[in-house]
Amino acid sequence: MRRLLSALALIGASSLGPALAQGTPPPEVIAQQQQLQSLLDDAIVAIEANNEPQACSLRSQALNILSANLQAFEAVFPANDWSDLQTSLQGSVAHCAAKGY
Repeated sequence: MRRLLSALALIGASSLGPALAQGTPPPEVIAQQQQLQSLLDDAIVAIEANNEPQACSLRSQALNILSANLQAFEAVFPANDWSDLQTSLQGSVAHCAAKGY
């Protein structure tokens, strides 16, 4: 859980800096990254509120967005460790599934 929270904070803190240095990223990639970040932020709030089913749902949605956009995110935001976030989310989603969420 701490690893996931650390990964979420890292992605949020550094997501736009590298992209701006490389030029203007495509708006659809920015929109998907912002939606991903919003889901991850909401998952943190749900975790803090002890709402595991909601956190599980949000992490699952975030994983779907990340998986669908992984190559674009890696190209636009190369400083972020997207594969680490994906691995962490996959583990969390599997843990949720094992608990029946």
